[in-house]
Amino acid sequence: MIQRRVFLKGAGAAVGAPIVSAAAATERIVVATQSVAPLSPDEAARNEDYWREIQQAFTVDRGKIYLNSAGVSPTPRIVTEATVHHAWHQEKAPSYTLFSEIPPGMESVRAGLAKMFGCDPEETAIVRNATEALQTVLLGVGLKAGDEVLTTTQDYWAMLDALEQRRLRDGIVVNKIKIPTPSESLDDLAAAIEQSITPRTRLILVSHPVNLTGQHFPVKRICEIAHRRGVEVCVDGAQSFAQLDIKRDDLDCDYFGTSLHKWLMAPKVTGMLYVRREKIEKLWPLFPAPERLKNDIRKFEYSGTGSATPLAIAEAITFHNLIGVKRKEARYRRLTGYWVEQLKELPNARFHTSFAPGMSNAIATVEIVGVSSFDLIDYLLKRHQFIVFNVARRTSEFQGIRVSPNLHTTLQELDYFCEVMRRVAKNGLPKPA
Repeated sequence: MIQRRVFLKGAGAAVGAPIVSAAAATERIVVATQSVAPLSPDEAARNEDYWREIQQAFTVDRGKIYLNSAGVSPTPRIVTEATVHHAWHQEKAPSYTLFSEIPPGMESVRAGLAKMFGCDPEETAIVRNATEALQTVLLGVGLKAGDEVLTTTQDYWAMLDALEQRRLRDGIVVNKIKIPTPSESLDDLAAAIEQSITPRTRLILVSHPVNLTGQHFPVKRICEIAHRRGVEVCVDGAQSFAQLDIKRDDLDCDYFGTSLHKWLMAPKVTGMLYVRREKIEKLWPLFPAPERLKNDIRKFEYSGTGSATPLAIAEAITFHNLIGVKRKEARYRRLTGYWVEQLKELPNARFHTSFAPGMSNAIATVEIVGVSSFDLIDYLLKRHQFIVFNVARRTSEFQGIRVSPNLHTTLQELDYFCEVMRRVAKNGLPKPA
């Protein structure tokens, strides 16, 4: 049995270890990345010496074990320091800094994000999060009474709320289909979407992946099906951007929204909206913008006074590119497989995530049958300082905890998590004292 005191001493970046400066940590990553350059992404994903250097780039509290990057991720020190730097700089002369100095810097960030996604910068808006990006589409696309939006019961709650508002306000029809959990076939998912399209369907909202379970969808195939029927597709990419090696042409969607504070590990309250160029004019912005911006992607950023925080997205892109998205994707697959393999043989562990090739990656959801996920979450946090997510807060279809480690996560932390979960699976939760 792993004792917490012993575990913390052995964790990759121990409590009380010397703090590595952002510059020094970045330089060490450069050297370490050169050493794994000859390796395939899967081989690099298993090189713990390499990932130990990456772990040193973060300032996470090792007294807690953070396994909820699908919610919000810690930022590398280089991003945190850049965020603080830009915050101090904007206070020197706020009105001048915010309206004269920051906009040119935002154009550089826009170009960097567009390059990552493989689209034109003039199709890329910098917003505050995935919710703002996607609700811009769901509330702004032209729909009239009787028009239908097709989605699933497992799409993100805030998007379903936006569609419900349009149903009440505009009389649209929201068709939410139920998908198997876990889903074992991309073909079946594509068929379920295709069979649910009706003559009234105007828009499909699809997650890539589903936030509750990490379930992948065959997005490009769905877009091909939809476009043949004259239907637009909006992709919720909050859990794919910077986690998976994807570009716009890999999806072929009309709209794409994502948060940058998840897998890109950018500053909090940063997101991105992609709108296919020819659709910019007809899409209403969430906040009214002047007529001169009607064909300009920047009309979706017209939300009043902002801040210098988004400038630090540039450091997040640099960190991401330094490691490489293929290595990141492989490492996420390695981390998920590492803890899942330790728990999947437990007779009362039920996984709501498929682990067939191409069906999931960095996120997995597990239920200990007979144990309330609400009680389990409370126990894991209060007794062991594990931070995970309770999916029963957002769905009534199943329960369990969503686990989403990131590059800062050590194998020792996952071993400790599995040891605690095995005890719960065998003995149940301890009775309150």
